[in-house]
Amino acid sequence: MLNEEALSASSAHLALRAHDAEEPGDDAPRYSEAAGVEHHPQVTDFFPRRFRTIGALAAVGVAATAVIEALHWFVAPLAGTYGFESAAAFDLAGTGGLSAWLSAVVLMLASVTCALIYSLRRHRIDDFKGRYRVWMAAAAACALLSVESVAPLHRMLVAVSAYYTGWTALRGHAAWWLVLAGLPLGWVALRAWLDARESRLAAVALGAALVAYGVALASYLGIGLEIAPQSEVMITAGAALVGHWLMLVGVVSYGRFVVLDAQGLIPVRVRTTSKQASGSKQKNSVKDREVKNVASRSTAAAASTSPLRSFRESLQSSASDESKETEWVDGTEPVSENYDDEDGDFGDRKMSKSERKRLRKQKRAA
Repeated sequence: MLNEEALSASSAHLALRAHDAEEPGDDAPRYSEAAGVEHHPQVTDFFPRRFRTIGALAAVGVAATAVIEALHWFVAPLAGTYGFESAAAFDLAGTGGLSAWLSAVVLMLASVTCALIYSLRRHRIDDFKGRYRVWMAAAAACALLSVESVAPLHRMLVAVSAYYTGWTALRGHAAWWLVLAGLPLGWVALRAWLDARESRLAAVALGAALVAYGVALASYLGIGLEIAPQSEVMITAGAALVGHWLMLVGVVSYGRFVVLDAQGLIPVRVRTTSKQASGSKQKNSVKDREVKNVASRSTAAAASTSPLRSFRESLQSSASDESKETEWVDGTEPVSENYDDEDGDFGDRKMSKSERKRLRKQKRAA
């Protein structure tokens, strides 16, 4: 679809230039042919084709997370000396620091990638149930999480819910945002992972992202070992940021898979359902039973043969062997080479007088 749009735009551009060349006017073209869209990369060209590019993206994510964690570890103690405001940019728990900004950027990139995947996956002809729609929901969820990273809207939602119901649970009333936001986000993540299972790299990356989010949630709720508050903040924020990077790697990997699959560069994997597997097993078992029945019948017939029948079969075989000794390969009788008058037989019948004369002439001529 993108190639057709590029070609149509290119043809329109060339037609406009040809018209201007035939009928030159006051308005000359302001751009050369190099400005045509056919000379620029398409949107899908930004998906990496090589695995080392995806590996470099994962390495950048790990390095960025390590740098932010190191800045928090070494710069946060300076807050007691120079004041909290001087180290607010390196605070992992704040919403205006480097961690929140990087999380927002990574999640927005993941949202754009999910939208591109949706634009290609919706053209797949064997997706009868419309599973491609989950990628539009994933794009919206990533965009919402990106906004949440710099503007924590969930705090207002939790406060309103706790005020009108008078019920709170877990740390920071986390039960409310886990129910109202966690369950829908978990459903979208599970559906996206099920759709991305065709790409092993995408499935592994998205699964690792879910594990990282689980570690961040467990650390935030205090599930597990009791650790220092500063270490708990580093584990929670670091695991969440690693989960964002892994999710970006996963959706980029699946985007690469979709682009290559649309171009016919991915071998088709035939999936056998349980019904088909059971049917093939039944067919194989039926064939095995038929072969066993035929073998058993032949052995039974051989065992039940009477001595008289075996004697007759041996006589017939010996007679056929004797008859074959006087036959050519094609089954015809040989012609006798004795052309004497005394021996006038020609095979099964006697030779006539004219035949004997003709053979004598042929013999003299030879």
